[in-house]
Amino acid sequence: MTSQYDPIVVDVWRGPSVESRHQLAASVVDDRGAEVARYGDADFSTYWRSSAKPFQARPWVDDGTIDHFGWGVPETAIICASHVGAPVHVDLVRRMLADIGLSEDDLRCDHKLKAAHNCSGNHTGMLAACVHHGWDVPTYQRADHPAQVAGIESVAEATGIAATDMPCGVDGCGIVVYATPITAMARGYARLPRLAPRIAAAMLAHPVLIEGEGEEDTVIMQAFPGVISKGGAEGLCCAALPDGWGIAVKALDGASRAPGLGLMALLVRHLGLPDVPELARRRSRPPVLDSAGDVVGELVVSLPGD
Repeated sequence: MTSQYDPIVVDVWRGPSVESRHQLAASVVDDRGAEVARYGDADFSTYWRSSAKPFQARPWVDDGTIDHFGWGVPETAIICASHVGAPVHVDLVRRMLADIGLSEDDLRCDHKLKAAHNCSGNHTGMLAACVHHGWDVPTYQRADHPAQVAGIESVAEATGIAATDMPCGVDGCGIVVYATPITAMARGYARLPRLAPRIAAAMLAHPVLIEGEGEEDTVIMQAFPGVISKGGAEGLCCAALPDGWGIAVKALDGASRAPGLGLMALLVRHLGLPDVPELARRRSRPPVLDSAGDVVGELVVSLPGD
């Protein structure tokens, strides 16, 4: 195993001086599940947040929920999404809720945003499973609810870590969230296309549904055919590669602006993927702007050994 234990660093320059410095821990896992590179403390245990969504969606393929309602690839994709609430996202979620005989009022992710909330597709998948199986709808967020149990068991299978060994908390949208080491996240993403081929295919077919036009996950998937990218709150980015490798990157300070830069640097510089123009514009010293939109600084990512 080739190992780098220094962290990936993202410096935030404002004019001639570094104002902030984000340290990223990361793990790269090959198609056999072996870690081939690590940066910083990849054994750091942290919550999956929205990076768990493809694994939370997997049970609804396996148990027939998605097929029961006649849903196809777009519906499967939006269940995995952290979308920006554009009309293409909101309209699809509303139609799916109508398909299962429920409404936006049944979504418990946000009582104001409802279908426009970034987790509405994920929650709609859980509600669909409730209707399909006859589970209680109002309590679908509770830790002991079958919808939440199915999600953690899916992550447990992907990572090889028992569900009882994962610390659990409450996510920003109110559902259960689980913690594992960063390297276990990379291992789970390496296995995602094999464990859940319909989930992987849906995400790859509809990158705009996964987040939105111009957003990081969408841009990465559009730029690199076959790469699945899924971020999570508090500075987490995970990716599954078409050769069966997986990557997880975590900003230890929770900065959302940093981990995507680390992920893109790993994709380009260490995994031999081509540096396409759209991605280069996003990752190569992205600017820091003032409130008028003028450039006043830049972000610079450094991999150990560069």
